[in-house]
Amino acid sequence: MADANLFQLSYVREVTWGATPNSAFTELPIVSGAMTHGQETVRSATLRDDAQLADSKRVGVAPGANYSFELAARLYDTFMRDAVRASADWSTAVNVAGTDIAADSSGNQYTSTITDLSTNVSVGQWIYVAGFTTTGNNGWAKVTAVSTYSMTVSGITLVDEVAGDAITIKGSQIRNGTPKGSYSLQHNYTDLTNRWHILTGARVNNFTMEQTPGGIIACTMAFDGKQRAQAAAGGGTGVVTDAANEDVVTEVDGFDQVWIDTAAISYDVYKLSLAIGVPAIPRKPLGSLYRGAIGQGALNVTGSIEFLLDDNTWAYDTKWQAFTKFMLAFSLDMQGGDRYHFELPQVAFTEEPGNIPGNDQDIILSFGFNAEPGGAFGSPAAEKTIQICRVQA
Repeated sequence: MADANLFQLSYVREVTWGATPNSAFTELPIVSGAMTHGQETVRSATLRDDAQLADSKRVGVAPGANYSFELAARLYDTFMRDAVRASADWSTAVNVAGTDIAADSSGNQYTSTITDLSTNVSVGQWIYVAGFTTTGNNGWAKVTAVSTYSMTVSGITLVDEVAGDAITIKGSQIRNGTPKGSYSLQHNYTDLTNRWHILTGARVNNFTMEQTPGGIIACTMAFDGKQRAQAAAGGGTGVVTDAANEDVVTEVDGFDQVWIDTAAISYDVYKLSLAIGVPAIPRKPLGSLYRGAIGQGALNVTGSIEFLLDDNTWAYDTKWQAFTKFMLAFSLDMQGGDRYHFELPQVAFTEEPGNIPGNDQDIILSFGFNAEPGGAFGSPAAEKTIQICRVQA
């Protein structure tokens, strides 16, 4: 019998939808999941004279997959890219380093005399700065303007500091767009003899993340696919590359900071979740069991955030009542030098139930939110619903 302790999931990104490339697959760690065949049937309405229903007929196959996993650096970056339908892969990494970089409070900018601060940097991107003696000059900052020797930022309040320290500025980003990526996914039941399930044409339709007290950062993702097949060998070249050796992170280690309207908040967040939905639009021609294409609908980014009700957070109840829209962002420290930053340029609170708990419990503000296009990413017209930035060690 197949043992879940001996199961392996792997993937390869497709060049052509539904066609497994002749490439090695890469192992993907998960907690649990499923790969479904999805029979679509109809029942004949023909009348019989023996009080029985007529035949069932198969009219389509709707395969899919869904997985739960614990967040670790790098392992799931390609799926984040396709969850937001990014127009390209992660941008070329910013990798600025110099001892001539200073912090200037008057323009809230980093300046240099020799080092080029603009290489691979785009307006609207969040970058991670390290090395200044003044702690407050380090951390995540959002680029609002950039030239060769000057980078103006928000999201951080700079203090005057002369050059001299060894400063680094790093980061790359993805932003939502319109392309449609796909994968071949395979299940290997390693304790059986040559038993595989292979799903082709798998497109991400959902990606979620949840941070709760006392837990590992938990995620899910789901796919709609073209065809699931039983196989006696692995796909592609038949080789599966081991997953990178990256540790999962708990909310204690991973949760870093939250920004509201580009200002980092100083009070406690008790729960934070994010859901990225991309509705699948299957297209099946007449005479075929299988999907001839899978389109994708409009990006839908939602989530929730919880605070204790106090004098500081009272302002967010005011935002809720007034339906005031704002920027929301949060960052994760993956504890090995890798970091992530998630920005929703414009969100609106959609619910807060106003629950009053029983004895000996704190009153919590529990907000749901919707994200919508906002911000200015290089030009006033370049609005986005979500931007994800990362730093790799």
